[in-house]
Amino acid sequence: MKALATSVAVAAVLASATGAEAGRAYIGTYTPNSVDPHAYDNGNGQGIYLVNVDDATGAMSGLKLVAKDRSPSHLALSADRKFLYTVNEISTYGPNKSGSVTAYAVDARSGALRKLNTVDSGGSIPCFISVHPSGKFALVANYVGGSFSVLPIKADGSLGEASDVVKPGGPTNSASAVDAPPGQTRSEPKRITRGHMIATDPSGQYVVGDDAGRDKIFVWRLDTTAGKLKEVSVTAALAGSAPRHFGFSPDGKTLYQIGEFNIRLTTYDFTNGKLTPKGQSISAMPDGYQGSGSASNLQVSASGKNVYSANRTHNSIATFAVGAGGIATKLANTATEGEHPRSLIIDPSGKFLYSLNLRADSIASFRLQPNGVPRFTGKFLAVSAPAMMVFLP
Repeated sequence: MKALATSVAVAAVLASATGAEAGRAYIGTYTPNSVDPHAYDNGNGQGIYLVNVDDATGAMSGLKLVAKDRSPSHLALSADRKFLYTVNEISTYGPNKSGSVTAYAVDARSGALRKLNTVDSGGSIPCFISVHPSGKFALVANYVGGSFSVLPIKADGSLGEASDVVKPGGPTNSASAVDAPPGQTRSEPKRITRGHMIATDPSGQYVVGDDAGRDKIFVWRLDTTAGKLKEVSVTAALAGSAPRHFGFSPDGKTLYQIGEFNIRLTTYDFTNGKLTPKGQSISAMPDGYQGSGSASNLQVSASGKNVYSANRTHNSIATFAVGAGGIATKLANTATEGEHPRSLIIDPSGKFLYSLNLRADSIASFRLQPNGVPRFTGKFLAVSAPAMMVFLP
């Protein structure tokens, strides 16, 4: 009986620990910008926070600061969850006045972070980071200057200096999107290259990058020995659309692309590293919408049945249903319950979606209905200038 009681107690502890890990998340925030108080990335966050998440209700609680850092606006965990990587969305690091990337070791039990090192991001204002499936490299998109960087990941989880920095060339683009909503603010007079996202396809064979300034989508192969990107294809998006974020269907055959300035979802067939338009482009705004807006983030559900867009100014979440052949249909626009949604995140269970409302200093929780449309739970988390959230599954 004593052995049985001990076994039960151990099992309970393990179950509790598993539940704790499934119910935690890191939140990256924008911190004060002393160089330019009026900069877009200026916020009152202090760095990276840890929060508990109730996987039954979607409620968040117990917010605590686990790493003071400068504008850790985008986060990525290693596949084994032992390391966390963040861009520092700044333009003042080192002699090159660039951005930086920081590596942390994760304490699985407490969620505490131990800083390993910080390196140059290979460009200015880095805004996106992902980890290559090989686990050997971090991939970074630098907004200002539009470069895409490859940073080696060492055996201890720390980062090496960039093994490759790709700076796309070609003419700049000053056109405004012809399919933007009536009344949309015109594009800046001289748009330059703007790296906005870089990540691999589901197979891990290809690396895709969005240039929101030149309206281009790049596809590369990564040489995992040399850490170099080799171009496979370049696809021109509609002039002025500003391709910002993308996501893949689970089988990797369809790529969904959201345009920041035209606020539309475009779908592509993806084969052998090449994109072919499916011939559909759907507004992420309500039918008949007129006025300005900008899309900030795109998420694809794990099942592949739904695609979501975060829409700033309108402050809404667009929900799309995916049908045969990857063709999408818009279902609804749901209020984000806060101003300026910087990003969306779906929890590991697929039951909840969270909107990180940057200028409202809050994160709103939504339960996903059977058709995928989010419904507000009535629950918020107050946090200054939230930008990105990743779960510890």
